[in-house]
Amino acid sequence: MSRIMFIRYLPAALTILLLPICAVAQSPVARDPQQDIIRLNTNLVVIDAQALNRKTGEIISGLKADDFELYEDGVRQDITHFSQDKLALSVMLLIDLSGSVSPVLSEIREGALTALNRLKDVDEVAVMAFSTKSQIVQDFTRDRVKIIDRIGKIERSPVVGQGTLIFQALREASHYMARATNPASRRVIITITDNVSWDYYGYGPSEQEVSDDIIESGSMVCGLIVEGSLSRAEKIFRRDKDGKDIFRRRMSVDPFANQTGGELLKTPSFEISERLAQLIDHLRTRYSLGFTSKRDSTDGRYHRLKLTLSSAAQKRLGDVLIRTKEGYYARQK
Repeated sequence: MSRIMFIRYLPAALTILLLPICAVAQSPVARDPQQDIIRLNTNLVVIDAQALNRKTGEIISGLKADDFELYEDGVRQDITHFSQDKLALSVMLLIDLSGSVSPVLSEIREGALTALNRLKDVDEVAVMAFSTKSQIVQDFTRDRVKIIDRIGKIERSPVVGQGTLIFQALREASHYMARATNPASRRVIITITDNVSWDYYGYGPSEQEVSDDIIESGSMVCGLIVEGSLSRAEKIFRRDKDGKDIFRRRMSVDPFANQTGGELLKTPSFEISERLAQLIDHLRTRYSLGFTSKRDSTDGRYHRLKLTLSSAAQKRLGDVLIRTKEGYYARQK
């Protein structure tokens, strides 16, 4: 596939569509989920950010635009749009069906049932299963019943119980994110996996190729890591205490979560439901910041971002960790 560099540039004027005003004598008008969507202009670059107390891990809410300073390639940018939990979500549930994760599929289904109740009517979800191959189980939809039904039948997938190729799965998921029905939504890939994946050197996409595709799709990667022991085969192939292998490379979701400002949560199998719901809740606490770049916005190049707290906010809040994407690709003329 030829590489197309772009960033999802989203509306300029924030416009929240309001419900029609009805006469007192009229019956109530049903609410259209699309009316809650904020629409942004095409020259705006939008990023997500999460603020946490570095010592306690507690999420910090209630911040304002003036509490942040945003830099692109070292140049201070003006934050022209700011909100929290206003933009709709397009969520891809990327579910590992390898032999070590498939035994807890029932817990994953129950976790999804709880977590999806945290979403708004305008939010949409797609489901992809993967092991050595990937398969779309459910296209993007706002129908929660359909999503739960498909997850419940996911164990019938032909890829169940095989190995795990996380890089290939993430790459295919990032390509699929272009099918999100709302171009102004925040795009999130939630990978549910044991995070144990090996591939032979020279086979499949490189980490850089996967990273580029994810960044270009405008997606954030999060991981729900199901804790477990290594299989016997994996232990045999380990060559030293660091898990290095002469023939194979170790792959994980970690670098992509770090690059895109996503969150990684570890969980034992019996807490999957609670942790998945927690991850969805955390998405709702994230801030959306928009700016119009002071440089050529159609140069097709990668631009580094840095988001910090203002001096006043640092004095007020102390040591704060900010999770956000490290950069983005501008669209190309």
